[in-house]
Amino acid sequence: MPRYSSVVSPWTYYLRRRASKQQLPLPPGPKGWPILGNALDMPLENMAQGYAKWGKELNSDIVCATALGKVVVVLNSVDKALDLLDQRSAKYSSRLGFDYPFALLPYGDRWKERRRMFVQHFRPADTSIIYPQAREFVRRFLVQLKEMPEGFFDVTRGTMGAFIMSLAYGFPIKPRGDPHLDLAEATIKMVGEIITPGANFIDVLPILKYLPTWAPGTSNNRKAKEYSYMSERCRSAPFNEALSKLGSDEARPSFVSVALSALGDINDEATAYKKEVVKDTAAMFYMAGTDTIIGSILSWVWALLKNPGVQARVHAELDEVLKGRMPDFEDQEKLPYLMATLMESTRWAPPVPIGVPHMNTEDDVYGDYFIPKDSIIVANLWQKDYPNGATYDPSRFFTPDRKIDQRVRDPFTVVFGFGRRQAYLLLLPTSVA
Repeated sequence: MPRYSSVVSPWTYYLRRRASKQQLPLPPGPKGWPILGNALDMPLENMAQGYAKWGKELNSDIVCATALGKVVVVLNSVDKALDLLDQRSAKYSSRLGFDYPFALLPYGDRWKERRRMFVQHFRPADTSIIYPQAREFVRRFLVQLKEMPEGFFDVTRGTMGAFIMSLAYGFPIKPRGDPHLDLAEATIKMVGEIITPGANFIDVLPILKYLPTWAPGTSNNRKAKEYSYMSERCRSAPFNEALSKLGSDEARPSFVSVALSALGDINDEATAYKKEVVKDTAAMFYMAGTDTIIGSILSWVWALLKNPGVQARVHAELDEVLKGRMPDFEDQEKLPYLMATLMESTRWAPPVPIGVPHMNTEDDVYGDYFIPKDSIIVANLWQKDYPNGATYDPSRFFTPDRKIDQRVRDPFTVVFGFGRRQAYLLLLPTSVA
């Protein structure tokens, strides 16, 4: 299908005309197709590399694409992402418009209420819930890995998934074959398919949501209906089981137990709505934490396998400090090289290089560019925003006296989100490493 540079789609014309009223252009972007704009150009595989390629070709850290009137703005540097998503978070904290989980809710009262509930009852500084379970699950992970050394990925994903669900609900979760874990895994996979920029034509052409699910072009409409059913099961089933086990010998401290105890009488009609908020918030744990934690662990293991010299230094540091015992949390400050490798692995191979897209709630001007309201904003962490960024080098985080250099940006502060949408579960990767 040829492109005709002389043909301007009405959508693109409208956006350019809107931008001209501000006397500023949209950010640079690839040439679009007639009518469709860039709808067929969006990278659906290797998205991070695809967006980075756009930036190099256009010689810009901020690029944009249009698809049937929708604008996608890609931020190909951490500095650009911090400028917009952190410094202007009041404008750039919304999402694409899901009803659940709260991590995907548009910015507003419902999101604030669930975020407040999460922060109130699961503060990173309060390790009384996290640390005991982290110790248990790390030991369980090592035993299972010894029994199944060929199944490293499955053991990692199963054990860490069970760990996160246990933090949320407090009842025993099996790392393999657990119905709650399997359902959560299937749901998060479907979420990834639906929120991919360019994959969901319902976002760029909302009328599709009103067509019957058998109509051409509505495959994501069908997925959305299936997701609605699965997400409700994912939200309710583990919560109801946690309720049934409260006060039993099987229950352990968890987000649900702490949050419900703060409500008082959970059977009182006055607390019914707050109970729903707890249910929504608990369901977010797996979706927000699993891929980031597992991705961080896998990135670290991959980096050590590719860099045997680094692996040997980590081993030597562990031997010197631990002298044959298991590591614990108080050992972190005594293991600066290990901590530097975790930071460098997260920088070098981000576990989620393309995070959940943001959306701006009003027109904005950034530098020489106009960004229309309701643009989809994508932060691309694939770009290596450090000197010699393609090289794996943990020493970049050291001072000359071999302490962690506080002047160098800690990748953990950006890889798990920006601004008001930053994931509070970012503490967990270093807890279980």
